[in-house]
Parts: sequence; C-alpha cells; structure tokens
Amino acid sequence: MIQRRPYLTLFSVFSCWKLLLAAIALVTPSPAYDTSTSLALLPDSSSSSIGVSLVGALCNRLTRWDAIYFTKAAQRGYMNEQEWAFGWGYTQAIAATRRGMAGELTPPYPEIISAILLSNACHFASVVVLYKLTLLSSNSRRAKKTAWLASAFHILSPAGLFLSAPYSESLFSFLSFTGSYLYQWSSVATRSGQHLSGNAVTLCSAIVFSVACTVRSNGLLNGLIFLLDFTSEVNNLTKELTLRRLIRVFILGVGGLVLGAGVVLPQYIAWKEYCTEGSLRPWCTKLVPSIYSYVQDFYWNVGLFRYWTLSNLPLFLLAAPTIFVLLESGVWGIQQRELITDVNTEMVSRLAIAQLLLTGMALVGYHVQIITRMSSGCAVWYWWVAAITMDEAVSKYGASSRSGGMPGSAWVLRWMVMYGLIQGVLYAGFLPPA
Repeated sequence: MIQRRPYLTLFSVFSCWKLLLAAIALVTPSPAYDTSTSLALLPDSSSSSIGVSLVGALCNRLTRWDAIYFTKAAQRGYMNEQEWAFGWGYTQAIAATRRGMAGELTPPYPEIISAILLSNACHFASVVVLYKLTLLSSNSRRAKKTAWLASAFHILSPAGLFLSAPYSESLFSFLSFTGSYLYQWSSVATRSGQHLSGNAVTLCSAIVFSVACTVRSNGLLNGLIFLLDFTSEVNNLTKELTLRRLIRVFILGVGGLVLGAGVVLPQYIAWKEYCTEGSLRPWCTKLVPSIYSYVQDFYWNVGLFRYWTLSNLPLFLLAAPTIFVLLESGVWGIQQRELITDVNTEMVSRLAIAQLLLTGMALVGYHVQIITRMSSGCAVWYWWVAAITMDEAVSKYGASSRSGGMPGSAWVLRWMVMYGLIQGVLYAGFLPPA
C-alpha cells in the first residue's frame, strides 16, 4: 500500500497528525498568561455559528509569539523597526494569499486564516517534494521505502504546531526542498549530457533558493551547493578549458548571485525607507547597512554567546536532542561520499555541511530553542532517521547495518512525537519555549 500509493498514505498520516495537533490546541486552557493575542485579535462578530467559533478559537490558539508579528506585518506592512526581524518574504506570501480570499472578516483574521492555510499547504507540499528529492538522490532498491519514511518523519517534525501556525518554517521548508530538488535534477541532466536544460533548471533552482532567503535569512546556507560546485568547476576549467565548462561556471556564478539577492532585497527595501531621507538610523551608516542584523542585535539580543547564561540552561537542555540528531546526521551525511547507502550523492554531503553550520550557528549565536523548528527545513536528518530505521529492520534478519551501527530510530520517533505534542500544548497556551 505504501509503495503503491505513497502520496495517499502520506496524506493520511499528515491529516491525522494535523487533526491531533489542532485538537490539542483547541483544548489547551485559555486565556494564556500573555494577553498579546487577545489585544491583537478583536472578537469577530460577523457570525455566531459553532463552525466560525471553532475557527476563531483555533486562530487565537495558533497566533502566538512571532505569529502576531507576521500577521500584523502582512496586514499593514512593517510599521516598527523591530518587525524587520521577521521574514519579509513570508509576510508578502500571507498578503498574497489574503488577496485571493473572499469574505469580510475583522482584521487581522483574514491574514491569520491565510497564514494557517499557507503553512499547512506548504507543509504537505514539502512532504511531497522531499519524497521526490529522496527518490532522485537514491541509488538503492529500497529507495521508495526510504523516501516514504523520510517524508513521514518530516510530517512528525519536532517543529510540531509551528508548521501549522502563522510561522515561516513550512514555506521555508517547501522552498528549500524544491530548490534542492531542482538543483539535483539539473545535476543529473548535466551529467547525462542535457546541458541546456540542466543549466536552465540550475537557474530556476537559484531563483527558488533566493525566494527562500526572503523568508528566512538562513536560506543563504543553501548557497553552499552553488559555491562548492562553482569552485569544483573552476578547478576543472583550469585543467581543461572548454566552452561547456565555461558556460557551467558562468551559470553557477550567476545562480549564486541570484540566490544572494534574496537576502539583499528586504535589506534594500528597509534601507530606502529608513536611510534615504530624514534622520538616519544607526545602522544606515554601517559598512553593510543591514536592518536585519541591527534589530536582531538591538531589539532581540541575538549575538555571539549572548544566550550562554545560566538562566538559559533549560533551553539548551530542551534543544539538546535536536542538536544531537542534527550533528549525528550531519556527520553521517558528509560520510555518504565514502559509504554505499540509500542516499549517496554529492548533494547529500553538501546539504549536510549546511545543516552542521546551521546547528553551530544556533549553538553559539541564536536563541538556541528555535533549532527545533528550524530543523524542519533540513533534509539530511530525515534521510538519516529513515536510513537507520531501514537498517534496523534489515538487521533483524541477520544482515549487517550500513549506517555505522547507530541504533535508536524508535527513540528518535518517540522524541519527535512526544516533543511535538508537548510543544503544541505549550505553544497554544502562549508558554515558552518559542
């Protein structure tokens, strides 16, 4: 059934998990200790039906923490400087979805409903893309099983309710997986002699990755794929100069610039607003005038080792399982160039490097607890859990494990589900961690 109808079975798992999380959110006691949501969301009196009341209650439970900033920015733009810490691309996507909706509701309910629909649609879309990416990256007879397992683990991501709420993680995962899929397809096409289509799809991949950068700035780490291939092609070009290789180097260089433009665009929009007339803000005169870096530093206290305080120790402990999984799977991913496994391409090792860098950045510079939701956009650790699950199943019949003898896929699954459920209660109750 799984191999014959993978998308149907994945959708069934997806629907059951989402309904469970929604039920948890609805039964979580309210009002929350923080009244920000009740202040931002005035009661909608356009209808008193049970259905509308349930939707209103769900909107209230899902609009917590950063979701308030995202939906308000989508409703009326970025009015306050500190709001620029929240991905410009995601707020534009919410606003675009809102324009496609009919009906009259009290703002910001239309934006909240649009964001919830967008997040859930993008989450399932990313499940499908991850399945296709895994198949494209696999050289094993077990490819379909590995792809299904990896996609199912993405459904049960420890990001939990964040992937249903007005948060940018679902859209970012979809764009990152889609960009990776397109790039992998272009690599396969190029190696099989389809250079024109391969180069064209490489540029398409860069555009998708660029959009991902407008959603979350850590999308810039996807540029490692272009950078490493660019340096490899330049090295080959020095050994043998051919027109085909010259074109490939040019395409990769342009692709890298296009990808980086996704980070620059929101900064430029903010620069035009704050730095071209009137009194200049402090960041306007910096060598690199980045509003994002400034507000993260000034308003949100994000910086090197700033989170390393005794009071934040519980948050480091909470993030520890995610960090362990990301580090373990990242090392596994880099080793795929030497091992014969289900997912065995250069793409995997390069995505693994990006995953390790993200984990390191979270450890020393971010509010560390957010790594549990940021991990949802990393494909490698899903492949790792799928691989050890398959290997443990094979080893029961006397075959040797090929994932380095690392046991515990059942424990990883238990952690994912338990964390997702508990985090759902805490999030809906407006309780940390966020």
